[in-house]
Amino acid sequence: MSRIAHRRRLRAGLIRAALASHRERGRLEQGRVPDRYWLFLPFATLAIGVLVLLLLRPARSTGSLAMASDFKLPAVSGAHGMLDVRDLRGHPVLINFFNTQCPPCIAEMPTLRQTARLYQRQGLIVLGVATGGDTAESARQFARVQHLSYPVVVDLSQDVAWQYEVVGWPTSVFLDREGHLAGRFMGPLDAQTIREGLAQAGAISCPRCDHLGGLIAVPDSILSTDVTYPDPHAAPAFALRDQNGVLITPSRLRGKVVALTFVSSVCTQQCPMVGRTLGQIRRQLGPAAGHFTIVAISIAPERDTAATIQGFAAHAGWLGGNWHYLTASRAILSQVWSAYGVPVGLPGGPGQDPQHMAGLYFLDPRGNLRGYDDAPFLAPRVEKTVRALLSRE
Repeated sequence: MSRIAHRRRLRAGLIRAALASHRERGRLEQGRVPDRYWLFLPFATLAIGVLVLLLLRPARSTGSLAMASDFKLPAVSGAHGMLDVRDLRGHPVLINFFNTQCPPCIAEMPTLRQTARLYQRQGLIVLGVATGGDTAESARQFARVQHLSYPVVVDLSQDVAWQYEVVGWPTSVFLDREGHLAGRFMGPLDAQTIREGLAQAGAISCPRCDHLGGLIAVPDSILSTDVTYPDPHAAPAFALRDQNGVLITPSRLRGKVVALTFVSSVCTQQCPMVGRTLGQIRRQLGPAAGHFTIVAISIAPERDTAATIQGFAAHAGWLGGNWHYLTASRAILSQVWSAYGVPVGLPGGPGQDPQHMAGLYFLDPRGNLRGYDDAPFLAPRVEKTVRALLSRE
């Protein structure tokens, strides 16, 4: 089992245990968060890039290599207009999916710059794909600051990242000269890993190199979530006021598909990415967005203010849509965090991010809990889940 699979199984077990305990009680417990949840606080400190720090090396795939998915994306650096990956045929290609706010992505940039220079004679083309909520301007500035000489494109809709089964940043994909998927690696690249990927892509000879794993197929289940609940049941109860002072409960949200997350408006790492992705999903839903609601529950009530909440929503693209940012005292919110199995640490001081686990719960129009996604998550994948829940009503 890969470390990512193990990580998600552990997370799923925590969620299921918390929700099972809630169903047995029939109501929220009073008082503090149970001690067993604080055992997972070490994971909260790793919430930034929780998946990007894990290395994925499945066994070498057997059989013929599949062709890479074709795509055209707008170039923001190192090229002009729309860059078509098919035009790169005849060259080995290293596609690097990154996000401009991802610390491990930033850390690997010197390695990628050096790789583009070292293997130029072998015809290697390094292609950076900014995704995860990046804009053309953020990607352009990033390429300039990092002095990237190779082409950089931006995946505004995250569709390409979804096609290539990118579940965290950075993720690198190696293509051979014919455009076949030769291997992938999740996490910051080093020189040896690059040699292994290039050897598998046929760009260099490396007899002692290990083999990176091939791409796995995009799941095609009804709900494409990390955790799916086979026995739909009512979501854990809460009664909290939103940014307009309206009392929000799960029963009040019935009739809509709900994306429920736990964030802070002052968080600078995962939370803005979660917010922008949810805003993008709402836009992509089009007319169906009228049946979709975003619910964010504060994990730092001492620092979330009316001004910071409004600023967070504006930056995320929520304004004008159906959204609720819920907050209360820490004593009250701790009961909700406990019911949903969300470990939350101290609020942190100025310049420090609150400690918590970022994720996304899905409630169907009947108020039943149906699925959960660990962060980071891609907009097309979440949109698919929302549409599936809408279509089944």
